[in-house]
Amino acid sequence: MNNSKPEDNLESQSALVVLDSLLKDTGQKTISESQIVIILDALASSDDTEVVARFPAVLAICARRGLALNSQALFSRYWETSPKRQNLEKLLLISAAIFDRQGLRAPKNLDKIAASLKPKYGDLLPGGEFQLSSGMCITINDLQETLEFYTNSQSKSPVSHAKKSRLKPDSLDTYLERLFSPKQKELVFKKRDGMPFTKTEREYYSRIVRKKLEAIASEKLVELARNLVYK
Repeated sequence: MNNSKPEDNLESQSALVVLDSLLKDTGQKTISESQIVIILDALASSDDTEVVARFPAVLAICARRGLALNSQALFSRYWETSPKRQNLEKLLLISAAIFDRQGLRAPKNLDKIAASLKPKYGDLLPGGEFQLSSGMCITINDLQETLEFYTNSQSKSPVSHAKKSRLKPDSLDTYLERLFSPKQKELVFKKRDGMPFTKTEREYYSRIVRKKLEAIASEKLVELARNLVYK
């Protein structure tokens, strides 16, 4: 039932193209429940952590569009012991926990699906990371960060976009935006202003943002950048 076919790969690639379009748009593009199933399946089967991390963002799209999750459609493509089905189950359970933790509106039926999966994967919830069938580890922070990036981009008003367009080309905000995601940029400013971090923010800053800043601060890197820019 879960044998990989060439058409399956084409279907997955097409699903990712649709997803990229949806993540960038303003809500005008239409999407069906069957397309959502295909996209979630493609993300859960990916061997790229950045692609898998988009999983909660798709669920946020469902919530925003009023689309319900159909557990039968999600799981019926695979045997119960299928690694691909187990990946889907784990990602749905963890995503539900993230939506609940952040107080975000979840898509219809996600809570029911998660409740049915807790007896099977309940030990995943307290952990900081979990493993998919391929052996690849996904951190809860990665999923949460991608969801925050999507929800933040959707909550920006036309006024904020107008203010952004009026920023000077050489402003600090503009330079940071070229190198950091919105959440990462927010943490940079919080650190600069001496504002307290949550435990999750502190871990993410240390694991990702600080390393980027260390690279930027490297004298060799600065010298190389100047030489290339003004060459």
